[in-house]
Amino acid sequence: MSRGTEETPEAPATADGLGDPAARSDGVALPHASPDGDGRVVDFRPYEPSDRAAVRSFYESFGSADRSQGVPPAAPSALDEWLSTVTAAPSVVATHDDRVIGHVTFVPDRSGEHELGLFVAPEHRRAGVGTGLLRTGLGHARRSEVSAVWLSVERGNETARRLFRRAGFVETNETVFTVHATRSID
Repeated sequence: MSRGTEETPEAPATADGLGDPAARSDGVALPHASPDGDGRVVDFRPYEPSDRAAVRSFYESFGSADRSQGVPPAAPSALDEWLSTVTAAPSVVATHDDRVIGHVTFVPDRSGEHELGLFVAPEHRRAGVGTGLLRTGLGHARRSEVSAVWLSVERGNETARRLFRRAGFVETNETVFTVHATRSID
């Protein structure tokens, strides 16, 4: 469940794949702000129920080319049901000028692992927002006692695959259309 990730220059990877420990958002208390690659200040903070309308509006703005593997759903009723699931899980939102521009969520599955979903507004891609959300989200998930994360990404989305590999995800299964990857965040 990943869409809208981008590649940005990275610091050399550490053992957990998140770059320079001094720059890692998983060690910074939320909320926090940092500039993206285009100089825009992006605020990262845990999702709150009061964010529901803004997050819904963010996903409603996605066109068909912005959706991957059926998410976010386009139909209003399906979107509401999906939002109920993804916002009940540990989540972080990224905002710029008080508008949601990104969302990362860690939805529990039946095995006790969590599926990662990462979404960035098209006009904010390739500026480091996805990287910031992933870093911040993994730290938030760790503090929320999430220990194992998996994701599914479109096979041809090399930008996202590189981002996830740099963040320590290991590709475990590849099908005609998707790649499955996992990582521990203990």
